[in-house]
Amino acid sequence: SSQTPSSEKGQYLDSSLIEMATKPKGLLECLKAGETVICAEGYLFEFERRGYLKAGPFAPEVVVEHPDMVKGLYRDFVHAGSDVVLAFTYYGHRETLRVVGREDELEAFNRTALKMAREVADETGTLMAGNICNTNIYNPDSQ
Repeated sequence: SSQTPSSEKGQYLDSSLIEMATKPKGLLECLKAGETVICAEGYLFEFERRGYLKAGPFAPEVVVEHPDMVKGLYRDFVHAGSDVVLAFTYYGHRETLRVVGREDELEAFNRTALKMAREVADETGTLMAGNICNTNIYNPDSQ
């Protein structure tokens, strides 16, 4: 039988029990109920440790070059206790990608990361979020 996500984070149901699964609560519902919501992050360092990301530019090329690895790490973080699948969009900005000659792929990188995060969140009954990163580019004259 196939495995299908339950409403309990990280738990799976036999496909014959899918009718019993309920949609997980949203973030505001969890917070209003006084629940603690854990959002694990650290993809950048883990991908670097595994050899899928280069120190320095930290361009998130792994998202499009190794999508199964990214989805697997999303699942690992949920298994470790994260209530939120945080899309690996950190450092996904044009200047970072320019360093590796892929600045024109920014939207594809981020959309792919978000799509995979949504898929894993739906599988695992967790919340999903995007990530806005800092930048090392600052122009005091820009608006």
